Amino acid sequence: MQPGHFPPRTRRMQEERDLIREQAQKIARSGALGRSRSYARLLEFLVESSIGGRTPKELEIAMEVFGKSADFDPSQDSMVRVYAHNLRQKLEHYYATEGRSEAKQLTLARGEYRISLTAPEIEEAVAPAAPPAPVVAVAMPAPPPLPPRPEPRGRLALAAVSLLALGVLVGVALDAARAPAPTAAQTVAASPVWKSLLDDDMPILVVVGDYYIFGEVDEQGDVERLVRDFAVNSSKELDELMMYDPQLVGRYMDLDLTYLPRGSAFALLDVLRVLYTSSKPVHVVSMSELNMADLKTSHVVYLGFISALDKLEDFVFASSSLAVGYTYDELRDVNTGEMYTSEAGMPEVQRNYRDYGFISTFPGPAGNQFVIISGTRDAGMMQAAHALSDPMFIKNLEHSRPDGGAAVPSFEMLYEVTGYARTNLDAMLVHTAKLDYQQIWGGNFLHGY
Repeated sequence: MQPGHFPPRTRRMQEERDLIREQAQKIARSGALGRSRSYARLLEFLVESSIGGRTPKELEIAMEVFGKSADFDPSQDSMVRVYAHNLRQKLEHYYATEGRSEAKQLTLARGEYRISLTAPEIEEAVAPAAPPAPVVAVAMPAPPPLPPRPEPRGRLALAAVSLLALGVLVGVALDAARAPAPTAAQTVAASPVWKSLLDDDMPILVVVGDYYIFGEVDEQGDVERLVRDFAVNSSKELDELMMYDPQLVGRYMDLDLTYLPRGSAFALLDVLRVLYTSSKPVHVVSMSELNMADLKTSHVVYLGFISALDKLEDFVFASSSLAVGYTYDELRDVNTGEMYTSEAGMPEVQRNYRDYGFISTFPGPAGNQFVIISGTRDAGMMQAAHALSDPMFIKNLEHSRPDGGAAVPSFEMLYEVTGYARTNLDAMLVHTAKLDYQQIWGGNFLHGY
């Protein structure tokens, strides 16, 4: 063999290795992996392992990528599996957006830690097997009736009364092909999670978590500052506080004020885009204005911090495998004891921090549905809203549902969010669990709770 010349098979293998590395570099440069270096390290390790012709074990990845010790137990800690799941989602999102024109794509095999280079799937257009025969004007028996078509959905759907000839059928198909593609909000609204709210006549109530605040007055009786006390959540509770401690009378004043976290506005915008794809009435109220009777007559969507769940907190966590900590900045897995503690209470300037986004959905007491979009702080709450309003996130969320894709959704999910300056940058799924309807309501609500 002449120097510098390699057999064709060897050349093809080297070209494929170069393409794999090139794709990995493009993905890393695009920002699709987020600001966390963990995903970049994991992708690089898996790429080099695949190029080397081997599939690493979970323990090896934990040690080489995440710096775990040799006593790391994959059966007790799902960290590697969670990171791999999220990396797979990031790759799919990249090739569905910025990398959609790539001739070859990196894929992470399901069930094993192996990166491969594949050609993207191309949807084949439905076409006749052969050109249609010329139309001849002769008498022919009437064609058999066409089978009933499923009733079309959506405002842009066309109602077909009857199809008497093949040409009409083809014409309708061509018209449908030319119809505008659904918007991102319409795509999300068609997902099972949202269909449970949008496919009936029941109104939708959006409840936004707010916080009661009162005034502290000076010696002249002027309001000196505003006070938020987690033990005082209404005018009634302020009156009770002063009744039990008369020294506070004249020091505090009810101003009939509440405030909303900043992230509520961004989360509300994401969710309303989805809800307004339907013509159903949507009402927005604050938690302090919520009438408990509405929980039986409307679908309920909650947006806000976990600490602002107020009247809904007992229901949301009745069947949950998570428990809320004393400061509401932490959640504890009651089965494993693992703690999820937010760092967003006092985020450091120019530094990333950790926060948590919480999603829960379950049937209500009267055939309605509850959707809880929450978080420990702003970054987590905005991520929860994004996960339920972005087409790629909602697709991955549906694949990860722990209730097996039941017709009536009943599950919870927790995302660990990388925040920066009160903005969500990146997220990975760290907890999922199925919820039990009977544990949530237990018959009490149905009997006049």
